[in-house]
Amino acid sequence: MDYAPPRNLAELSADCAACAALCCVAPAFDKGEDFAIAKLPLTPCMHLQDNNLCRLHADLEDHGYPGCARFDCLGTGQHVVQGLYGGADWRGNPALLADMAESYRRMQRIHEALQMLFLAERLPLDEEQEIARLTLLRKLRPVDGWTPDSLAEAEASGLFTRVRETLATFRSALGG
Repeated sequence: MDYAPPRNLAELSADCAACAALCCVAPAFDKGEDFAIAKLPLTPCMHLQDNNLCRLHADLEDHGYPGCARFDCLGTGQHVVQGLYGGADWRGNPALLADMAESYRRMQRIHEALQMLFLAERLPLDEEQEIARLTLLRKLRPVDGWTPDSLAEAEASGLFTRVRETLATFRSALGG
């Protein structure tokens, strides 16, 4: 599977079979109302099976994991595993895990920004706002795709700050 940056909301959907359960390994979470246990970053969840599926998936909320039940990676996982790492799996190459986790974190921010920009298309944006929206879409969907290095460079260059600032200007289109 080649990574093609999502072109619309429909393409921001998870394909867990093409992922390596990065959402169950990369992030940390604290025990509380969203998670029944605490988990350290870069540590597989205790409920993650060898086939990268969750043994509790059908009953996450009943077992104290409503945070997992609500989470949507927006297709980040499969794009990182398949597009950036050519199908490599951290289980087969544990040395990749830290890099995959960082790429996952950054790509998740890209996909969240794309989701917001796709939704903003429905707003009555003025010409300047629409130009800013389209400019950001181009930056978030590079022609040559993303690499782990280009994701890091985008973050360091302030891309996510520009996304946040641009989205804040859309409030006026909401009547606020």
